[in-house]
Amino acid sequence: MGCDGISMISALRRETKRTASLVVVATLLGALAACSSMAQDAPAQDAAQPESPLRSLMKGAGLATDVDPPPDFVRESRPAQEPAPIPAFTTPAEPPGAVKTAKELEALDNDLEAVAKRHDALRAAFPPSAKAVAQAAAAKKAKSKAKPASSGPIPTF
Repeated sequence: MGCDGISMISALRRETKRTASLVVVATLLGALAACSSMAQDAPAQDAAQPESPLRSLMKGAGLATDVDPPPDFVRESRPAQEPAPIPAFTTPAEPPGAVKTAKELEALDNDLEAVAKRHDALRAAFPPSAKAVAQAAAAKKAKSKAKPASSGPIPTF
């Protein structure tokens, strides 16, 4: 690339900057025009809230639309008043019930252990499970026998 290429690039940069500034100016003028038209239309729209300039620009460009009112069955199913907001970072209420004593906790633990033992007995009596346990034990035993004995000290790296 010679001098012609460099001058073309600098001219292209100047043109890009000029185009970008024109886009910004056009956007600002459009927003101002939308604000002035909204100010003129505001007395006619007493019940409706005024639109923001950005929304009117987006609607003009076809990127935003007005939302239709909800159907009757939706309006009828909604409560008459807005529900109270749920606070975010509050401590939850304490669960109902009294605090368990040490003896009650030990009794619960014993019950859980008894159920676990009963389930272990059922699981051991189930043939596929017993077979799988036997196969796992045999595989572990074969793996431990297959390890070669070390002939000397282990080198350190």
